[in-house]
Amino acid sequence: MRGATIRILMTTLLLQLLLALPTWREEDRARLSAREERIARAERREHVRLALRSAAAHGYYVFDELMTEEAGMIDFLAVGPVGVIVVVVRDEAGTVTADVDGTLYLNGRAFEDSPNTQGVDLVEDVYARLPEEACTVYHVICFTRAELFYLGENQDALTGVSPTWDLPLAFEEAGREHTPADVADLADLVREAYGRPPFVVPEEGEL
Repeated sequence: MRGATIRILMTTLLLQLLLALPTWREEDRARLSAREERIARAERREHVRLALRSAAAHGYYVFDELMTEEAGMIDFLAVGPVGVIVVVVRDEAGTVTADVDGTLYLNGRAFEDSPNTQGVDLVEDVYARLPEEACTVYHVICFTRAELFYLGENQDALTGVSPTWDLPLAFEEAGREHTPADVADLADLVREAYGRPPFVVPEEGEL
């Protein structure tokens, strides 16, 4: 009788352990999934950084992680012949569409945090820090993993919106309003205003 009781107790304990094992594995999978997502997010951001390095060939300086007064952080800021370009990096997954007036939607719904509004706010911070009429400040929204579409037949609705792999085209096709000397002066102004040096400088032939 005593032996039977011991076997029953051992079986009960083993059953509890076996039932607990899936919970441990699920928690491990959740931790691993969160870790993998952090790594993937960092890799996507690094892809943007690598894409922006190509701007050096077109006479651009590029800064990163510039803190503003009230608009959050500027992910990247390029200074070049066209003027200044704020690059807003968005990491949402899904489908982004633009209607005829350029309003952006994520998976058919309005963004909770509008990328265009974010871009405008960041541009205003740059204008506030630079001398009046120093240059024109633009913004480009870079989606690292969303698919981009436009509604209707006007492809210009996606002007200023780019996937990571097309980002270099924004600099290659941009106009040239400033000389290399002007660009260098603008870059110095940005450095002084935000207290950070550029991580990309124009290639020697563009200076």
